[in-house]
Amino acid sequence: MPMEFDYYRLYLQKFLQDTGNDLMNDEEFISSQAELAAEEYENVRRDGASVAVAQESAMAVLLKGV
Repeated sequence: MPMEFDYYRLYLQKFLQDTGNDLMNDEEFISSQAELAAEEYENVRRDGASVAVAQESAMAVLLKGV
């Protein structure tokens, strides 16, 4: 089974590691936030927003609670 590239998950893991955040070992939090961010991106794009706007919105969701 090929591994899926998960940009939001990787970004959040790296961000938490670089900032020394205690959440860096919380796999449930990381997975949940990455999934929510991907859903946000898809929904915002589906509503007609540009890639840049969708990415900005997804990143806000991704980093919420960090």
